[in-house]
Amino acid sequence: MRVKREAEIATVDMLRAFVSLSESQNLTRTSEELGVTRQTIRRHIKDLETIKGEMLFDVGPGGYALTQFGTTKLGSAKKILRDIKVWSRDQGVIRRNVGGLDAVRVQTECGRLYVSHQHPINKIAASGLPLMQAGLASWGQGQTHIEHPAMATIRPYLLLYRRIETGWICVEVGEKSAYARWFGWAWSKSAIGRLSEDDKVGDDFNGFIADAYAEIHAHGGVRLDHLYAHLPRGSEDQIAPVSFQRLLMGCVFPDGTPALAVLAVITDQVDLGAFEFEREPMPKEMIMDDET
Repeated sequence: MRVKREAEIATVDMLRAFVSLSESQNLTRTSEELGVTRQTIRRHIKDLETIKGEMLFDVGPGGYALTQFGTTKLGSAKKILRDIKVWSRDQGVIRRNVGGLDAVRVQTECGRLYVSHQHPINKIAASGLPLMQAGLASWGQGQTHIEHPAMATIRPYLLLYRRIETGWICVEVGEKSAYARWFGWAWSKSAIGRLSEDDKVGDDFNGFIADAYAEIHAHGGVRLDHLYAHLPRGSEDQIAPVSFQRLLMGCVFPDGTPALAVLAVITDQVDLGAFEFEREPMPKEMIMDDET
């Protein structure tokens, strides 16, 4: 068996230098953020470029700019660092399987709580909220095509993503969606064209929901989850508790490429029975139970 030399193996410090420099585009700011010398940052980037066999950055008067190759590698580097962060604090993560369905509880270092409990799809037909029933019906009638006329009634409530190599890019935020209602008009207009990991909800929540998104993208179909989270709200970014039902729907764009449609309904009607905890009340004006 061939053993790789140390210089051929990417380290966490290399990845941190890569991600930080991609965001700051400035060597001095990156060295200050990571608490290492500029020379160390340069060495980490050079070693990574040697390992990958391609340049990650172009250096110009404006600082460090990602090359096209570097851009394609940024998303996976961020994911590795998020996974390491979650693994390192694994005592705050509880995963359960309830009748073949996923249930996850995450307590972050700053005390924020995220809880998710997957539910069977037939629960929507039996006792679902009106908007959830409408969403599932539209998806079925539209045969997964996002531009099908049957999707028109539910489209204003959807958040649409396209999967690219660097992550999930937002392509549409419905003006009546739970996301527009919770985060506000400015966020709704600014989110389009951004990667999900660059939005205001933060790495903890994006990492928390990543597995469910990946499942629908890989296998298609639909998935129903009930969730509770602490998220920034409105223009003031004040952290507030929110509970909601979420329907993930595998769809296709007109060119045949996969789309992920997210229908969320802010509601107190969530079943998180796999975990016992006291839910904080959320703003009543946010509730969408009567939306149809």
